[in-house]
Amino acid sequence: MAGEENGSAENNGYASWDDVYLQYDFGEPREIHSINLYRNGYANALNTFKRIKIEVFSNEDFSDANVLFGTADVEETAATKLAAQTINLTTPVTARYVRIWQKGHCIQNTNSSWKGYSNVVGLREIEVIAKLKDGETLPDAQETRNIALGKLPYVYGLAPTNIAAISDGKQDDNYAVHNSTGERWLQFEYKNRYRIHEVSSRAPIRWSA
Repeated sequence: MAGEENGSAENNGYASWDDVYLQYDFGEPREIHSINLYRNGYANALNTFKRIKIEVFSNEDFSDANVLFGTADVEETAATKLAAQTINLTTPVTARYVRIWQKGHCIQNTNSSWKGYSNVVGLREIEVIAKLKDGETLPDAQETRNIALGKLPYVYGLAPTNIAAISDGKQDDNYAVHNSTGERWLQFEYKNRYRIHEVSSRAPIRWSA
């Protein structure tokens, strides 16, 4: 992020910022079938993600670059908010590198008329789906386990007291207390996909006369 996020594309420097990119090197060419981009979001706003371009190549000098999407803006709606932008390839492409471009975003509040530009690029997850190579297999099935154990959640609302107790694996009197009023939630984030079999929430029961 650079520059002030405000309503003017000129005054905050947006007009002069360069497009930026993330690039993956898979070490060898892979047969790519689809790409999923999961972006950041705001509770009371919608984004237009600016100047998105996705390209792949196998030569280090970029001489065989193949543009799979863009350059184009991607506008978020209430229905697509936090959903992936998916690029499904009718014909798979073989490439070693994937490069993802963006030039910040434009944000529009949904609870007011405020609008502003920013060069922030926020990505929650990037997935590149490829065909298995000969001799390559999916990971062996594993026994189920508690993937929330020891992880601190993101909190919407006031931070709970003793937050580490939420996921310490113990069901005792050492618990967290969340004192926010109105809507509030906890969110756990993982860097991989997991097949979830069960979600358990155990809270203390309080009686009052």
